[in-house]
Amino acid sequence: WTPALQQEFERRILRLTVSAGLPFSWADNPEWQAFCHKFIPAAKLPSQRTLSRRLLPEAVAEGRASIRAAAQGHEATLQADGWTGLNSHHLIAFMITVNNQVHTVQVDDVSAERKTADNLLDRLQAVIDKVNTEWKAPIIAVVTDASGESRKARRLLGERHPELMVLDCYAHQ
Repeated sequence: WTPALQQEFERRILRLTVSAGLPFSWADNPEWQAFCHKFIPAAKLPSQRTLSRRLLPEAVAEGRASIRAAAQGHEATLQADGWTGLNSHHLIAFMITVNNQVHTVQVDDVSAERKTADNLLDRLQAVIDKVNTEWKAPIIAVVTDASGESRKARRLLGERHPELMVLDCYAHQ
């Protein structure tokens, strides 16, 4: 059992946990630990703390770096899509499309804010700045929902950035 194999084992346990929707606490389950000690005794089992405090942040950082590298130097289209979750939280997802691949930039919980064009405009501008500077992927177009505040935010964004194509989402018509 090599350090490289241990690292791969830990990554696979994290992927299994996330893909199956398991709580991190399952890693500390005595039956799971007994199973592993019997059949893969050389493996050091990651605890729920290791999963949540080291492995997940490392995987997220690695994924973000990979996405940024794929986007860097390529023109991007920004999409903003809002919805209300089952928990009654209002969320807005900001995604970019680069080379026919969609990447999530961020998802904001805006439940505490009023749904106004100015608030959406500020968030759109912040994401445009982030993608242009941190991701080094110039935004060339923006697409949003068809709501009234989105319509106004698009109009104001187009006035602020005449170089951008600012479009209404046809799926939200």
